[in-house]
Amino acid sequence: MKLRPAQRADLAAIFAVELAVFGSHVYPDFFFRQALDLWPDWFWLAEDEAGQVVGYALGAPSQQPDALWLLSLALLPSCRGQGAGKALMQAALAAMRPQANTIRLTVDPANPAAELYRRLGFVETGREADYFGPGEARLVMQWQGR
Repeated sequence: MKLRPAQRADLAAIFAVELAVFGSHVYPDFFFRQALDLWPDWFWLAEDEAGQVVGYALGAPSQQPDALWLLSLALLPSCRGQGAGKALMQAALAAMRPQANTIRLTVDPANPAAELYRRLGFVETGREADYFGPGEARLVMQWQGR
C-alpha cells in the first residue's frame, strides 16, 4: 500500500471510491475538485500495488483557527482489515496536526472505523440521531493533541 497526496488526475478514481463506499449518500464529484484546490495538504490517497486508488482521507478547516475536521475516510471493502485505513488516517492526521489543537470527525455508530478512531486517540463528544437527516445517526468524535 502506498500513501500520497491527491492530484487532479486522481479525481475520477476518488469519486469511484466514494460511490463504492458510500452508495447514494455521497459528496458530488465536483466537491473533490474544489477540495483539491482548497485543502491539498489534507487530501491523502491510498493506492494498491498496481497503483490503483483504493481509498482517501480528506481534512478541512473550521472557523476556529486551531480546529480542523476530517470530512471523510473511505477505503474500498476489499482493502479493509489490512492496516490501510489506519495508515491513511495516520498520514492525514500527521498532515493536519501541525495546524490543529483539535481534530473532529463524525462516524456512523455502526461503522467499524469508529474503533479505529478510538485507537488513534479520538473520543466521543456527542451523538446525533439525525446528523445527516432521518436515520443518519453519527457519533461526533474529537482528537486533542499538542
